[in-house]
Amino acid sequence: MIAMLITALIAITAVATALSLIDSWLRGRGAYRVLRREQALLKAGFVPQVHAHEVRLRKPARRTLAAATRPYARRVPLASIQTAA
Repeated sequence: MIAMLITALIAITAVATALSLIDSWLRGRGAYRVLRREQALLKAGFVPQVHAHEVRLRKPARRTLAAATRPYARRVPLASIQTAA
């Protein structure tokens, strides 16, 4: 009875391993095809567009109190600069 249980566990493990290897092989083959397609497009002169969800926008810089109180950091309207001269 124990021998049949061990044999069944080994068989189930072998099937699971085989399915995992086949899945990895199929995913790898698909990724390789995508890379080959992109390489062919680059050789042809096309630039692939980056998907919108892959583009990370930079967070705006925080203005601190020290930066806001510096006189040289304040923005002066262009009209007041031109009339001062």
